[in-house]
Amino acid sequence: MDASAALWIGTAVAVLVFLDLLFVEVRRAVREGKRFASRLEAYAELPLFAKLDASERDAERIARAIDALPPLLERAQAALTVLGRYRPKGSSPG
Repeated sequence: MDASAALWIGTAVAVLVFLDLLFVEVRRAVREGKRFASRLEAYAELPLFAKLDASERDAERIARAIDALPPLLERAQAALTVLGRYRPKGSSPG
């Protein structure tokens, strides 16, 4: 076996070892990616996130209720004005 054949065999072995190590790392990266995705799905099902979602809905409801206050206060003031002028039947004009 001459030196050039040994060099080619050595190069081929080195390339095969490199490709094998590369394949192992790619496979590990894919496996870790799947594990990470399943963990994210599991975290989404935690009760904490359900509570946060409910609190966002509650905050929106509170904001809508606060926005509805000025018209209600105007209606209440108008009702009090009408009631202030009301005299029950048989009462003395005061």
